[in-house]
Formats: sequence, C-alpha cells, structure tokens
Amino acid sequence: MKELDALQQEFERWRFRRKELEGDLRELSREEHDVLKELARVEGQISYYDSLESDMKRELEPPRLSDLLSSLRKR
Repeated sequence: MKELDALQQEFERWRFRRKELEGDLRELSREEHDVLKELARVEGQISYYDSLESDMKRELEPPRLSDLLSSLRKR
C-alpha cells in the first residue's frame, strides 16, 4: 500500500510540474510574440532612417564636376 501511495504522490507531483511547464511555455510564447513584434517595428525604423540618411547625403554632398557640366550643357 505504501508503494501505491508513493507512486500516486509521484504521479501527482509530475502532473503538477507538467501544468507549471505548460503555463511557462504559454508565457514564453506570448513574450516571443511581443519581442518579434518589437523587432519588426525596430527594423522598420532602421529602414526608414537608412533611407533618410542616404537622401540627406545626396542633398548635402557637393555636386560633382560631371553633374555640373552636364547641367550646363542642357541649358
């Protein structure tokens, strides 16, 4: 009878631990979803600022001599 009680207690302990782990997995899944969402937002910002930087460089860099000559020829 003691063996049966011990086995029942062990079974209950493992069932409780399984429920804890399932809850932990659900929480980790939610956190992963939030992190991936935040990562996508940050990647969008990086793309925006990369294109903004290249646009600003084009606007601020001095004109090249070949560009100046071709614009004079067009006139």
